[in-house]
Amino acid sequence: MREMKQKLVIMAPFLGLKGNKLLAAVTVSAGMGFILFGYDNGVMGSVLGSPSFEQQFGLSSTMEGTVTAMFELGCIIGAWSVSLFGEPWGRRTIIHIGTLCVCIGAAIQTSSYSTAQLIVGRIVAGIGMGFITSSVPIWQAETSPAKIRGAMICSSLSFTLLGQLLAYWSEYGTSKYSSSFSWRLPFALQAVLAIIVSIMLFFMPESPRWLFSHDRDDEAVLVLKCLRGSSGEQTAADAEAEEIRAAIVFENSVQRGWLDLFKEDNVRSRWRVILAIGIQSMQPFSGSAVITYYQTVIFQDSIGMDRNQAQLMSGYLSIWFLAASFLTWFLIERVGRRPLFLIFCIAMAMAMAVIAAMIEVDTHASGIVAATAIFLYEAFFTWGWMGNVWCYTAEIMPLDCRSKGMGCAVGFQWVWNFVMIFVTPIGLTNIGWRMYIIFASFNLAFFPIVYFFFPETAGMSLEVLDAVFVDKTANPVKKANEFRKKVKRGEAIDLQLEFEDALGDKEKAQHIECTKDGS
Repeated sequence: MREMKQKLVIMAPFLGLKGNKLLAAVTVSAGMGFILFGYDNGVMGSVLGSPSFEQQFGLSSTMEGTVTAMFELGCIIGAWSVSLFGEPWGRRTIIHIGTLCVCIGAAIQTSSYSTAQLIVGRIVAGIGMGFITSSVPIWQAETSPAKIRGAMICSSLSFTLLGQLLAYWSEYGTSKYSSSFSWRLPFALQAVLAIIVSIMLFFMPESPRWLFSHDRDDEAVLVLKCLRGSSGEQTAADAEAEEIRAAIVFENSVQRGWLDLFKEDNVRSRWRVILAIGIQSMQPFSGSAVITYYQTVIFQDSIGMDRNQAQLMSGYLSIWFLAASFLTWFLIERVGRRPLFLIFCIAMAMAMAVIAAMIEVDTHASGIVAATAIFLYEAFFTWGWMGNVWCYTAEIMPLDCRSKGMGCAVGFQWVWNFVMIFVTPIGLTNIGWRMYIIFASFNLAFFPIVYFFFPETAGMSLEVLDAVFVDKTANPVKKANEFRKKVKRGEAIDLQLEFEDALGDKEKAQHIECTKDGS
């Protein structure tokens, strides 16, 4: 079977696409994976206010939070399963499994007549989304050239917003129906989207870095050359292949099993996992998930709009969110990851403070200002944090444990999403506007954490980022800035030398032996 697949790949690899066309196809395929993520965010926030849905399930504010958060519980299970078992399967296979789970979960939700059935459906769909969100950013980061890696991942994240847009407007279009069709159809569309994602992936390349790390060098070289396309880029593809091999040899000489993820080895795996968990955990505490899931409820209950106005505002907000995300494509490589994190955590804090103040005043004029602040918050979030977080997490990990580390970090985001989504309806009911002050405080706290501990990753290959961490005498933040300046000047970074300089005499001997074995 594998031989047949290899022959087919050699005859017509990736539908004959090469270079920028193949990179665009990878971006769209990755984006379709994120469309599922955005669609669930949007669809649940929309159907919660449906009269037919309320009549069928009769959920209290506590149960609304529980049912919504069950998706996050499934995502936690899925993400941590990838962390434990995903590496041998490859990036695409894990995504395929994820789409299958989403299809099954969507079918269960669509056919639900009880709260228990709805909860089961959301957990199953969440498991699939945990697989997808843990694997898609890695797959895209490992197939993208360093110079445009951030822009490609951010463009895929814009599909998340397209998914939200599709969810809001599909529910708005069916809301005129008084029957359960008004919420069953939006749930069913999840399965359709998942099938499309799976079909597209059959024609896309596996990550060349994953192929190299699993001794499938011939396939890896073919994929790299197809991804880099033109004949002028083939030399660069060969150099990239050598960089990847050097990084693999180095990582194999200092790291082994799953538990090594939490050891302070020569590639600082433990510290890099902590950074990934940290940046993924910050996103839910920024309040973004709350605004996304409950925006219709916020417009309706906190700002005082009627249901139709609230639905329309949610739809307009999703259009604005999508349009604003396009600017991130250009900012993320030109400005860098760190500056975007730093600038916009302050901006998001200010927006949350304004929302809190205006909801407390509770007049028609203050409601307009609060709604405007929500629109500004969503723009600040997409410019500084939405795509940036997923891009950064995939970049910061060592190749040898990227799947393990990404699954672990994404699992923590889903844990905190679960907490935020569960407590928000209760918090809005009991403390009202003060919830937004809490989110403003979290956003302010992010600034010093990012400033002192998170190194820049923009413009550098994933293998160069390994070299940022191997020198234990250097601060990774300063080392990354030094390397980025070299890359901008067009200077080459000798990874072999960087890796060997970081090793002690005993480790150097082991490294040389590994190099001989790998040659």
